[in-house]
Amino acid sequence: MMRCRLNAPLMVLAFRDNHQAATTIPAGQTIEVLGLAQDDRFSVIRSDGEEFLAFETDLTERGALMLQKAAGVDRPILRRWA
Repeated sequence: MMRCRLNAPLMVLAFRDNHQAATTIPAGQTIEVLGLAQDDRFSVIRSDGEEFLAFETDLTERGALMLQKAAGVDRPILRRWA
């Protein structure tokens, strides 16, 4: 898992009542990137305890990777940050 801070609002897909709904996460929010979705254009992210799908390209364009200081941290999940 890695964290990033959004520099601009991010449009994501939420799962509600067995439907996908578009919603926006505001700029300045810190999100967790959990990994790639089955459709590898998307990443699974968590914000405020809820999981969403976001385009990987949107994350790299609108988010800044927050590096962790702890030893043994894995490489970034997203290809563009690897």
